Amino acid sequence: MVYLGMKDVLQKIKEAEQSAEKRLSSAQTESSKITADARREAAALVTSATEDSVAETQATLDDARSKAGKEADSVLKEGASTIESIESSASSRKEKAVKNLLDAVSSQ
Repeated sequence: MVYLGMKDVLQKIKEAEQSAEKRLSSAQTESSKITADARREAAALVTSATEDSVAETQATLDDARSKAGKEADSVLKEGASTIESIESSASSRKEKAVKNLLDAVSSQ
C-alpha cells in the first residue's frame, strides 16, 4: 500500500477541485453556447415562418384579385350585351311607337 503524506493529499484535493472547476466552467460555456444557438435558430424559424405567411397571404390576395377581375369582366360583358339588346329592341320599336303616337294625336 502507498501512503500519501498530508501535503500530498491536500495537493491531490486541490488538483481535483481545480479540475472540477474547469469542467464546470467548460460546461457552463457550452450551455451558454447551446442556448444562444437555440435562440438564434428559433428567431430564424419565426422570421422564416413570418415571411412564408406573408408570401402565402399575398399569393392568396393576388389570386382573389385575379378571380374578382375576371368576374367583373364577365359581368361587364354581360351588361354590355344586355344594353345592346335593349337598344336594338328599342330601335326596332321606335318607328312603330312614333307612328302610334302620331295616329293617336291625329285622331283627336
